[in-house]
Amino acid sequence: MSDPKNFMDYVPRRNRNYQYEVDKDGKVTILVKWTGPYHKIATVLFKKPEVSRIDLDEIGSWVWLAMDGHKTVYDLSKEFKTAFPDEEKPVARLAQFLKILRNNKFIVYNVPLKEE
Repeated sequence: MSDPKNFMDYVPRRNRNYQYEVDKDGKVTILVKWTGPYHKIATVLFKKPEVSRIDLDEIGSWVWLAMDGHKTVYDLSKEFKTAFPDEEKPVARLAQFLKILRNNKFIVYNVPLKEE
């Protein structure tokens, strides 16, 4: 697979290692299950929860649910502008949110093959 030069060609998808819930208002909560010996000790000794809950806001929830593993960042940015017309710098906000999700390993990028 060749690496595209343009971030807008990347296809974000949710990392299958994380479960999530959607409440009745459409807000997403990502569930992070802690595993491994150190986390087990922290769970027992320090009463840490076995599962952390990451609550996304309205925009984050929309982005999370819009990622289907087929839409490029460009496709998502067009839909984002339609869904949130009053948002300032929508593409920058989307790109920053995707960066945060990727840095936390909540998403991965598929890179489509370039047609020749």
